[in-house]
Amino acid sequence: MKVLHIITRMNTGGPAVFLDHLTTSLANLGCESTIAYGYCESNEIDYLDSKKLSSKTIKIKSLHRSLNPYHDLKSFIQIRNIIKTMKPDLINTHTSKAGVLGRLAAKSVDRGLPVAHTFHGHLIYGYFAMYKSLIFTVIERFMSNFTNMFIAVTGETKSSLQKLGIGKKGVWQVIPIGIPITPSVIYKADPAGPLKLLWVGRFTDIKDPFYAIETIKTLEATKPAGFTLTMVGEGEIFEEAKKRAVGLPIKFTGWVKAPFESIQEFDLLMLTSKNEGLPLVMLEAANLGKPTISRNVGGVSEFIKSNSTGFLISGDYDEMAKLITELDRDRNKLEQAGELAKKLLSTEFSVETMAKQYSKIYDQLMIRG
Repeated sequence: MKVLHIITRMNTGGPAVFLDHLTTSLANLGCESTIAYGYCESNEIDYLDSKKLSSKTIKIKSLHRSLNPYHDLKSFIQIRNIIKTMKPDLINTHTSKAGVLGRLAAKSVDRGLPVAHTFHGHLIYGYFAMYKSLIFTVIERFMSNFTNMFIAVTGETKSSLQKLGIGKKGVWQVIPIGIPITPSVIYKADPAGPLKLLWVGRFTDIKDPFYAIETIKTLEATKPAGFTLTMVGEGEIFEEAKKRAVGLPIKFTGWVKAPFESIQEFDLLMLTSKNEGLPLVMLEAANLGKPTISRNVGGVSEFIKSNSTGFLISGDYDEMAKLITELDRDRNKLEQAGELAKKLLSTEFSVETMAKQYSKIYDQLMIRG
């Protein structure tokens, strides 16, 4: 089976890593994958600059995240040409712009060509101004006419989108993100010394790095030199974040290739996003036997069960600081949560499980086609 994946850009982050893992595992199931993708923004790092994929890749010269009618039309034409030349058995689109252009192009070439679209979260809340979110909602409702299968990474993503009338009468499947599982890692918290916190993500409003900084500011006032934070990534508010962190025990690394391979000396991952699908960083921390503390948003609770496989809070940074302080006093809880997170990851969130579910759906779409 030949599958064409279309994604707006392969910037370092969840969707790019997801496609790397998925296409590699699908190859073991007899699926030949090609990824068509565009260009990153100036403040982003292209995942493919440092990573060679096992699947084929095609770079679309005019495709990028920002709205540009001329470039978008050229991208649409180029995607159509790719489809005509490649003649895929099935198309799987990812992310908003590529999802629209890819689905329209596919159905304009062959109305009977099976098309699936994966929602890696949803862009309706927290990512854009309200008027833009309304536009996205209207567009996605319209795109239901060009989609044979909707795939969501969490049940929360699916239900939220359906409530907005997106894919309301369509066929849905929830497939959690999976990652390659490394051999068992036994995490032992340092009984003394500062509690080491880690934050990984794009420095953008939706990821809310300022929340993490305010949490550390509160912790530092409560117990000076008792906590450290490493923040990995860059983005449009990176410089402002560094200014706000002056005088605090916070280290900024910028972008780091494979951060969970380079930085393993941490006790607790902080997830401060205003909205999330199923954060890849949470799974990568669990792979090291490390737990995550997170705001209870999006589909995070589909992996983290508070005080079991991680820790959830529903309030502001004062509440997160309070819970971190409690964990600092009883570091055995960190070890126990890390162990349970690793077990859950291994049984339900492996890349093999994810690939088998995608392969099954692809087979179903081929039969229906």
